[in-house]
Amino acid sequence: MVLVGAEVQGSSPDAIAKIATNHKLQFTITKGISGPSLSNGIPHMAVFDVKGDLVYHGHPSNPATEKAIKDALKDATPPGTEAAGNDPFAKPKYLVDERTWTNTDGKTLKAAMVSLKGNTGQFRFSNGRTFNFDITKLSEEDQTLIKSKAGTAPEKSEEEPEKNKFDF
Repeated sequence: MVLVGAEVQGSSPDAIAKIATNHKLQFTITKGISGPSLSNGIPHMAVFDVKGDLVYHGHPSNPATEKAIKDALKDATPPGTEAAGNDPFAKPKYLVDERTWTNTDGKTLKAAMVSLKGNTGQFRFSNGRTFNFDITKLSEEDQTLIKSKAGTAPEKSEEEPEKNKFDF
């Protein structure tokens, strides 16, 4: 499931960040939206199923909202649970379970490592968002852990890590 908040009242980035922090929001908030307007009311929620079809839109507190979300998720397979069959509550399989990673500048973040291709690791935050990162920019301790879990020393990747996904 992907959650995206759209700010449409012209608030400053600082004001948006303050609200997101105060409410402990752990999803992307965009400035504005494009596409067909579904409503003039605020707040407003749109629910799309796994095929991308709009299956509901309305006020988030409407009793139909929860049912629409559950119905839309019934056919979803969480990332990393393919080996667990159809159990949507099965724990995802990771190369390295969620932990605190440290880069060469001493900055930290908490994420699981999903996979490794060359020197590019795919990481996943607890909210489900994934990003790619060059593991050679991690601490020696983190690189050693990754090599031990992967069973091999990473090679040069032909793929460049995605840029601007996370300023780490």
